[in-house]
Amino acid sequence: MGIITIATSKGGAGKTTIARLILGRLALQGLPVAAVDADFNHTLTDWVRAASKHPITVEHELDETRIVPLVESLHEAHDIVVIDTAGAATQATIFAIGCADLVLVPCQASSADIVEAIKTMNLIKSASLMMKRTVAARVVLTGYQPNTNISTHVEGEIAKANLPLMRARLNRLVAFQEMSFTGIVPTTGLAGVQCANFIDEIASLGGIPHASKLAS
Repeated sequence: MGIITIATSKGGAGKTTIARLILGRLALQGLPVAAVDADFNHTLTDWVRAASKHPITVEHELDETRIVPLVESLHEAHDIVVIDTAGAATQATIFAIGCADLVLVPCQASSADIVEAIKTMNLIKSASLMMKRTVAARVVLTGYQPNTNISTHVEGEIAKANLPLMRARLNRLVAFQEMSFTGIVPTTGLAGVQCANFIDEIASLGGIPHASKLAS
């Protein structure tokens, strides 16, 4: 356990923000963490190498035939491997889904995000059938604006489509935006609370190794 893929074929949904939160927060807890950046824009790689204040190993890889071997190699030396996929439908994304313990599908408040979330969840189901194992997956609401009509509508559409949704929301907060410049994952205020709740829920879904592995 400990391989988390973040996937949606739509750009700008919040994939890299989620990757930063997971990697930075777990690094702060002392876990060895690594990332595979399979996005053409290599935004996560640039952040880790230029801005991040957390100890994170990152590899930028676009060759779909190298995704799985790279993930397996990194997982041997790290407790957590996060795969940040491209904002487009690629073969690399399918491989990233196939080797994951948990797939997170970010979704902002737009009809396009909902459509792509549905497509991505269907892709995950197909990958599960192909591999004859269930790949756990959840939609994550990003850029969330509580107590607004648009957020209520988005949640209603997700429920109508029967998409599994994480309880934790990631609001549209300045602290999450500042993270791209400061390199520091928030640990205080509302952003810190949401980040902690987010990590706790990921752990409950099996995306983070059990204490027995962490102690070994």
